[in-house]
Amino acid sequence: MNKTTKGFTVVIGTIMSIAMVGSLIVPLLSRQATQAEAPPPTAIPEPTFPPPPDVSAIDFDDVYLHPSGLFTLRLPTGWLPTLERSGAEEVHVGLNNNDALSLIEARIMPNPEAIAAADLSAFFSDAWLRQSWYAYPNWDETSRKITDEGRVVIDFNLTRSRVDYIARQESWIENGEIYSVRVVTPENAPEELKFLLAEVISGIERLAAYAEAPFGWNGYFDNLDKHMIRYPPNWTVTDAADGLPATMVGEDVTMVVETVDVALANESDTIDWIENWRRGVEALTVEAVEVEGAAGYEVSYRLSTVDGAPESGLALLLHGTDNRLHVANARISETDVDLQSVTAEEFPLISVLDSFRLLPELDVTAPG
Repeated sequence: MNKTTKGFTVVIGTIMSIAMVGSLIVPLLSRQATQAEAPPPTAIPEPTFPPPPDVSAIDFDDVYLHPSGLFTLRLPTGWLPTLERSGAEEVHVGLNNNDALSLIEARIMPNPEAIAAADLSAFFSDAWLRQSWYAYPNWDETSRKITDEGRVVIDFNLTRSRVDYIARQESWIENGEIYSVRVVTPENAPEELKFLLAEVISGIERLAAYAEAPFGWNGYFDNLDKHMIRYPPNWTVTDAADGLPATMVGEDVTMVVETVDVALANESDTIDWIENWRRGVEALTVEAVEVEGAAGYEVSYRLSTVDGAPESGLALLLHGTDNRLHVANARISETDVDLQSVTAEEFPLISVLDSFRLLPELDVTAPG
């Protein structure tokens, strides 16, 4: 190979080496430049709290009636019932204010173990609290005290959806039952929390008419005619409106609750009324009664369906302060018995009729 050719080969090799190195360096420099020019990633914004509401603008004029019919409470402006439960272990309502990120819970629980006030704190164990805070991934009990009156007051810190909350729960025993009220607010609203807790506690009221009534039943209240009746959870209200007849249906049972413009002077009037209520009705037994100060009559009867099947009925008729007759009238299909001669254990509808009450002083405001 002559010197010219050899020199040319060296030059070509040098150029190729430079090109190869450049092919590695240039993309790297380009990528670094691109990265240098790219904007930084967007930071996740910190959650913001609504300003604490002006407590002077919160009133408690509306009365809320729990679906169980066992208690009422004064409903604060802006908080609406969104979770209602009626069970054998507790009756419970959750009130939400989405704008204020605030929750109020009120519950009443039976006390079959006869827990005393001195032992109430132990009832609210870590397991009980954990179950009650199921909607909050992170919660901590921060303090607990027992007041001179035996009330248990527990404070909490909570987190949900990157928002930090505070909560206080106050619990006590009243007339042998366990009461508990809880308020949750954002961490910037401690005064709102204390105000709401005190007002809700002062405004919760157990209905004396159902002081001995079973938990787990539902209640139907007519806010115009001012009467209420409680019924088992497997019954259904199929037709109802304030001031109009309400129909409830259970297994083989149909009951109508209504108000009519009739006055019954005696048992003979009662027999005439029930036998004219429907064609084919035969009155069996009638008895004068008084329920929570309301006088009236209870009358049993029999009738037949269009197919000839027997039905047995029992009606409770009470005179109201509105000078009208308030009626709870139930009948059982495929049965032929005098329902005034049986027990509630044999026929549970006896307990349903026994729960019929006139409540002229109860004035419920539907929240909206």
